[in-house]
Amino acid sequence: MICKGGNIVGFLADTWWFALSKRLSESDFKDLAALRAEQGFSAVQLVVGVPPEVGPENENANSPVGFPWTLDGHFNQEYLEFARERIHYLNDLGFVVIAYGAWGHQIEWLGRERMTDWWLKIIEVLDALNVIYCLCGESSLWVGEASKLLPGKSTDAFARSHVLPMLHPRLKGYLVGVIKRLAKRLYRSRFEQRRDDWSFVLKRISQRTGKPIIVHPTVDETGHEAVSNPELLSVITAQTGHDATARNRLWRLPLALLNEHPHKAFINLEPWYEGITDQFWAKDQLFSYWVSMLAGSISYCYGAHGVWNVGDGEFLAHWGKQTFAQARALDTPRLIGLSHKQYLQRGDPGGRTFYETAREELITIGRRAEDKAMWFFPDIARATRVPRGKVWLPLQGAFVHGLPRRGPVVIFDD
Repeated sequence: MICKGGNIVGFLADTWWFALSKRLSESDFKDLAALRAEQGFSAVQLVVGVPPEVGPENENANSPVGFPWTLDGHFNQEYLEFARERIHYLNDLGFVVIAYGAWGHQIEWLGRERMTDWWLKIIEVLDALNVIYCLCGESSLWVGEASKLLPGKSTDAFARSHVLPMLHPRLKGYLVGVIKRLAKRLYRSRFEQRRDDWSFVLKRISQRTGKPIIVHPTVDETGHEAVSNPELLSVITAQTGHDATARNRLWRLPLALLNEHPHKAFINLEPWYEGITDQFWAKDQLFSYWVSMLAGSISYCYGAHGVWNVGDGEFLAHWGKQTFAQARALDTPRLIGLSHKQYLQRGDPGGRTFYETAREELITIGRRAEDKAMWFFPDIARATRVPRGKVWLPLQGAFVHGLPRRGPVVIFDD
């Protein structure tokens, strides 16, 4: 499935933003890689550079061989070699690595010329490996506010002094959306400048590599909207964020985008993280997987709070206190791996999606190609009609004889 060139179709990725920092020891790195390989994962997302939510001099951005770069524009070659070694290790286990070169606001710290130089260094060091390049994470984040993290702050400090984390998640999501819309109006020229800057970097690096290039946008835009030259991107990308209101967006968004761009492909780079804000456990994760794939996504990205930040219950705990050890012990990745194996055996990228809803509730979503089909029922008790076929229970990771009375069910018309 994954080839030397960085195949972007059919992967199942885990999210390790701080994988190259000292937060993730070599033994934990290797243990987690072995576990995910055993569970059926085939890709890892990580940041080659300064991870999100911290300034460039924050100790949590430091690696065993020093910081990736300094604010005066000095690049740490030893860090790049360290990144190459860890990515090579993952390649040897069968993973393609989705290498993020920066987070969106960091281009304001280095400037677009020096950020381009950083990216060219990354390509020089990694291009012989099995990688997919991601231009940046959350491309339009912190527009007009990027300096707040300098030189070594983290978002922990802001969360402790802000009222939003204390609000109900649904109200918090609404207010965050309002604030973002107001910011875009207030800083319109700065948003345009950010878009132009990353478009400049994208153009330059696309001339130096044949690897797939993608971009990770914020919730309120797609990857194709984040740059002015989307023809240089390999697929349309999005993130649906970590809010309960994203439930229908998980499947409606790919359907809408693929209808608008029928010759493109789609990947959600950041659906719900498991355990973030103490939400989105196994049932939600399997819902997210099946509705995303059946709506036409070509690959899937999982994330667990505690793994993405290598959590200890204190670092970035405003997102939740789940630790790395607790997240590593979750059984959900194994279940997603089993579902992904079944999907790859039967999925057809040329298939047609169909679905049924009752008001805003999804009753079923499926995909049909020629004479074969598969259906996902979030709760079989709500089904108005159930087709015949092999019955797969995502929360058990197994086929069963006979339908359960309730709960999520996948049916394969074999």
